[in-house]
Amino acid sequence: MEINLSFGGGTAEEQGGDHTQAASSLYRWLVAEPELRGQARVAAGAGEVGEGRMGDALEVVNVVLANSIALGSLVTAVVAWRGSRARPPQVRLERNGVVVTVQDSSPETVERILAMWNGSAASGGDAE
Repeated sequence: MEINLSFGGGTAEEQGGDHTQAASSLYRWLVAEPELRGQARVAAGAGEVGEGRMGDALEVVNVVLANSIALGSLVTAVVAWRGSRARPPQVRLERNGVVVTVQDSSPETVERILAMWNGSAASGGDAE
């Protein structure tokens, strides 16, 4: 199962932010996360190429999970990372075309994301 993580909510102000530093920090956080060791392959990627953007800077973190149990650990790790930041950016998580934006660091956020993705899987939106 593949999850793509990117930053910002799409407004002009958020698009102008430096997401390279956030992506690098989140990448290091996920690689060091004990709950994900052996359960996830984490890779850094370039953001989408768009007007005024080169597309070669690290702006996306791609995660391939070994099983659906690791999904909860990934979402929890992302929420914990946001909670550790002085000015946490919004994090967009995408799985099989279903995009969820993490805007806070509450336990309810983890539950909401898992419920949304599990609902899309139950309705046939996910092969796993």
